[in-house]
Amino acid sequence: MEFLTTKGIAASIEKIIRDAKEYIVIISPYVKVDSTYLDRLYEAEQRHIKIYLIFGKEDLRDLEKEKIQRFKNIKIYYLENLHAKCYMNESIALITSMNLYGYSEANNREMGIEIDRNHNQELYESISNEALSIRQSSKEYNNHNWNNSYSKPNYENNYSRTTLGYCIRCRKRIELNLYRPLCDSCYPIWSQYGNTDYQEQYCHKCGKQIDSWDEKLTYAHPICSNCDN
Repeated sequence: MEFLTTKGIAASIEKIIRDAKEYIVIISPYVKVDSTYLDRLYEAEQRHIKIYLIFGKEDLRDLEKEKIQRFKNIKIYYLENLHAKCYMNESIALITSMNLYGYSEANNREMGIEIDRNHNQELYESISNEALSIRQSSKEYNNHNWNNSYSKPNYENNYSRTTLGYCIRCRKRIELNLYRPLCDSCYPIWSQYGNTDYQEQYCHKCGKQIDSWDEKLTYAHPICSNCDN
């Protein structure tokens, strides 16, 4: 764990983007992307790194929208009451007062804490879980339209030859039923809230554990992308 001030924070954000191997998460209420960060993000995309941007407070300005929408591997989310600032990849997380905003770096005095997963895994995982929770509470951003719904696939004829699947919460072997993908033990717990969009852990068809930013398994959509193809 390392304490950083303004210039160190800027260097840490660049390092997080530059050294990412799987994904980059950017959580910042205000977004005005510096050219250096943009270059690094373009380089990351060339390495097939997934990029997740969560912003709030105000709409993306047209210029920022034009910059960001050039990316092919970016997913953008909006959360109105967002005030947290966090930057992370699969191995480093940065909690800071700094927005992804050029003015902040040039004019403000900022502080931040950088957490290395290898040295403080428990704290890193706590940050990662909260970042994922923020993403799940956000609405997907798409050309001024909010779209957080997941279309219900047509399951009627897809899996008629398969009889067994997995509980999406505990991975117990159960009957393959994409309209009830929880076992008899987990279903009563889920039904107390009945949240069909709550993040679950295992694909109902193949049993693969899904805990990355790439997938969202829910009661309404209980199969992974590979099984859905």
